[in-house]
Amino acid sequence: RNPHSTWIMKPTSKARGIGIFLVNKLAQIKKWANTRTMSGPQSQNYIISRYIDNPLLIGGKKFDLRLYVLVTSYRPLRVYIHDDGFARFTNARYNNDLTDLDNMFVHLTNVAIQKHGDEYNEKHGNKWDTRNLRLYMEATVGHERTETLFDEIEYIIISSLKAVQNVIIN
Repeated sequence: RNPHSTWIMKPTSKARGIGIFLVNKLAQIKKWANTRTMSGPQSQNYIISRYIDNPLLIGGKKFDLRLYVLVTSYRPLRVYIHDDGFARFTNARYNNDLTDLDNMFVHLTNVAIQKHGDEYNEKHGNKWDTRNLRLYMEATVGHERTETLFDEIEYIIISSLKAVQNVIIN
């Protein structure tokens, strides 16, 4: 585990990796906040969270999952998770070296960023469908651990929906 904490800052109203950056000292956030003006595009809200510095890698590369979830009812909670999600990969091999914090080809999977990299594959768009991800996981860690992983992902989805259930209903 990296002895340094790293934090990821994401604007709440942007997409395609725009405005995302990493910091390794909370003091950097205070300095950044002091340089912002409170009107115009700089005034938007951000979410900050601890950056996972030991992610699961495939081929040395980070990936994220895009899963499609349909909620037809919150009371009772009725949720459908579509089988056809996908994993998006980075172009560059992951490292948690502090000198690479600004290298978005290492840290972000957004296609809008990755498509500008030399290693970007236009044919498959740096993506695997969920079935291929499952097959890979089963081949590398076994069927039981893969099932546990996907069961836990499902549990996180359900728990997240339950956490906002009353807010959404109201």
